[in-house]
Amino acid sequence: MNVGTSEQITQKLERWHTALRTNRLLESEKIHKEIIDELQQIQNPTTQLYYQLLNSRYLILKRDFSAAHATLDTLTGTHLNRTDAFGYYINLITGILLTSEGEYEVAEARFIRAYELLNHITDETIKADFYHKASMLYYHIRQPLTALNYANEALRILSGIEGYELVRSGCENILGLASLSLKQYGKAEEHFLSALDLAKQESKNYTTLIKYNIGFLYAEQTLSALAIRYLLEVNEEEEPYFKTHFLLSREFYRINDIEKAKAFYNKGIEITNDEYKHHFGILKALNTDMNEDELESIFREAIDYFKQHELHGFAEDYAGELAQYFYNKEDYKKASQYFNKAYEAKRALQKKEALK
Repeated sequence: MNVGTSEQITQKLERWHTALRTNRLLESEKIHKEIIDELQQIQNPTTQLYYQLLNSRYLILKRDFSAAHATLDTLTGTHLNRTDAFGYYINLITGILLTSEGEYEVAEARFIRAYELLNHITDETIKADFYHKASMLYYHIRQPLTALNYANEALRILSGIEGYELVRSGCENILGLASLSLKQYGKAEEHFLSALDLAKQESKNYTTLIKYNIGFLYAEQTLSALAIRYLLEVNEEEEPYFKTHFLLSREFYRINDIEKAKAFYNKGIEITNDEYKHHFGILKALNTDMNEDELESIFREAIDYFKQHELHGFAEDYAGELAQYFYNKEDYKKASQYFNKAYEAKRALQKKEALK
């Protein structure tokens, strides 16, 4: 077997990095196989570190989050506080992993640190990678203006560069989601369709994600029949996913198809994460015969969870919904209490966005 030189390995690592940044899983797998045997012959600690960092990102792309954590855990104690390019990479990759797992508060801290080290990066496409991944985080924590800025900056850099179609699709997708958060439904649809056109050239998995978001767009406009059509198609194409089950359950409740609503609720609640346990809980509370104290307790627990995890947008939504519930019941004292909670959450969200 021919053993590659350190320079040859470095070149392969760079190719691997590009494949990972452009979300090309099959190409990433192929290059990884080329590297793995040769890497064992390389003693250079810098090369070994670079491999470990890229390998953790490879595991994230494969959605093997536990293995990615195991790899990063061996590096963070020594390298997390570095102030060079490797410090940038380990903070970015940790932020990407935590975002993928819904650990948004700690993910944001890692992205902030990576941003502080971005001056060590000279390749503009690598900077675009940061802006794209940061836009995803800030959409999830309900800061759509920040998400828009980052996604647009990534698109500006990548405009006209071949090989980055999936990244550009991802940016268009985030622009669609951010526009949806701002209730700019026409713009959201335009961005989703642009994302879909780019993704169709490359990956069925990405088209499925975008079709989910189009279903979400229609659901947010209470166009339940259209939403259900898209979401059922997504449900057929993907592995069981709790967010799809949540939206399908909600939309079937809206059209009073209780049997199907319960079926998707039961499937989703079995596989959900900590955040969506609260969304599912509120969905059930609003659609079953539940006494007022129990309903309030479910809402309050959810509001406290979202506040604790700085998901202030959801805290605002649910506090406002509960306030309206009590207002309709003519319990104006509780209505006032929850309207105030909604206002506090809105102010907290505005304050965070103003700091970006």
